[in-house]
Amino acid sequence: MDFPGASARDKDRHASCDNNAAISIGSSVEGNGAPDARSTGTSGGSHARRGPGGRRGRPSGLKVRSVILLAVLACAIAYCLTFGSLPDRITILEGSTKDLWVRVPLDVRFRLTGAELVRMDTVSSGAAGVSGRRGAGVRLVPLAQGDTSLEVRLLDMIPVKRLLVSVVPEVKVIPGGHAIGVLLSARGVVVVGHYPVVGTDGRRRYPAREAGIEVGDVIVSINGQGVDNKSEVERAIDLAGRSGKPVEIKILRDSRAFTVRVRPVEVQAEDTFGLSRQGGQVQYKIGIWVRENAAGVGTLSFYEPESRVYCALGHVITDAATNREVDVARGRIVQAHILGIHHGSRGQPGEKVGSFSGEQDVIGTIERNTKFGIFGTLSKVPRNPYFSEAIPIAMAEEVTPGYADLYTVVEDSRVERFRVEIQRVARQATPQIKGLVIRVVDPRLLSLTGGIVQGMSGSPIVKDNKLVGVLTHVFVSDQTRGYGVLAEWLAREAGLFMQESRSEAAVAGPGPSSQRVPAPERIPAPRAA
Repeated sequence: MDFPGASARDKDRHASCDNNAAISIGSSVEGNGAPDARSTGTSGGSHARRGPGGRRGRPSGLKVRSVILLAVLACAIAYCLTFGSLPDRITILEGSTKDLWVRVPLDVRFRLTGAELVRMDTVSSGAAGVSGRRGAGVRLVPLAQGDTSLEVRLLDMIPVKRLLVSVVPEVKVIPGGHAIGVLLSARGVVVVGHYPVVGTDGRRRYPAREAGIEVGDVIVSINGQGVDNKSEVERAIDLAGRSGKPVEIKILRDSRAFTVRVRPVEVQAEDTFGLSRQGGQVQYKIGIWVRENAAGVGTLSFYEPESRVYCALGHVITDAATNREVDVARGRIVQAHILGIHHGSRGQPGEKVGSFSGEQDVIGTIERNTKFGIFGTLSKVPRNPYFSEAIPIAMAEEVTPGYADLYTVVEDSRVERFRVEIQRVARQATPQIKGLVIRVVDPRLLSLTGGIVQGMSGSPIVKDNKLVGVLTHVFVSDQTRGYGVLAEWLAREAGLFMQESRSEAAVAGPGPSSQRVPAPERIPAPRAA
């Protein structure tokens, strides 16, 4: 099942580079007179004025505007066909080269900053029959890792395009596809709601809300003692209430820590079923619902064999109740087994039904929960029967539409290979989460699951023996299709490209779309305190 992603309302809306613009250029109907004909006399008759020799006068303003509009349109089309087709970003692997071609019948020059990173050699286009200085192009030869920029100039005066050039080492990983259980322990407990506390005096109060505690706040400690579960919160509040003193609660809100004071309210004690206990027993509450952790089933995406750094899920884990990112502390991933598949229906995606034992099956730690998935280090390396050796990460501009293989588990713990089609690849110069549109075409996977189901998040996608991306979301309106994230962005976020810091790798946000995606995380029910 998919964990809640960065957005819960995503729609597949992508701007096409081939949109056709219908332009109406108006026309004039010429009858007995020209467009600038003037009427004379009272009879309503009109006579066209002509110049010497019977020739007509100047063209109308409408025709002039039409000519200008057509010229501008022709220039725009020429730009799109030449400079507009250039990528915004070029990634070059160490030990390789990259040719850049611009075919226009004008003088085109290239200016490169950071000559210590990349050498620029002129390359002529023999096929086009022009020299390297007149629209042929350049060959980029990497010298060292890093980022620089390349400017394309027309007539050496007019800048028409600036490209980001990155030199990176070749990164190889082992694709995943394994079913994993995700155990997250949030720092403290999360407030997911308020409820009225009816005291022994019969009055209804909201002590926590009145003290300024909000839904989404993380309770870190109570009276100086750290709390990590609901029972500890209940016990600390009850003890403070019995002492007759307000309780001091340390709150974490949007990375800001502060303390609030709340006076617990005496209520009639309840049993585990919520029924009042006999005998006049009391307890103390402040009127909040809290939840301590999240657990679910997902898919391992890949790991780097030397460092054992891994990536899973392909998107952030959020709290379904608060829609906030879960702060990870002592998180683990464990081996999971898929017991079955719940088929979905239109508007309600299906899901994998999985199980895992817990601590004894731990295979790794969770260190970061980001918009690109969870990252950490494996303590045990799972085996993938399809990959005995690591394969390269495909650079973003290398990925093209076409058929590919998706690896995931649909029964027990066995990784299987299924056929999918990459229908669309977004041109992304910076890391973003929706880079691919995927369609399931494998007949067996369609019969078993109906398409993409919750729990496939993180399933790796391999094309031409390179990891090109990871499945992340399912379209609610069409469960055979979904989104994927480009593998290069995941490798950068994992820190596998050493010249780039992790913070720089996660700069970009999600692309513009409003396709609703499910919030599939199943989190234990909240508990009152």
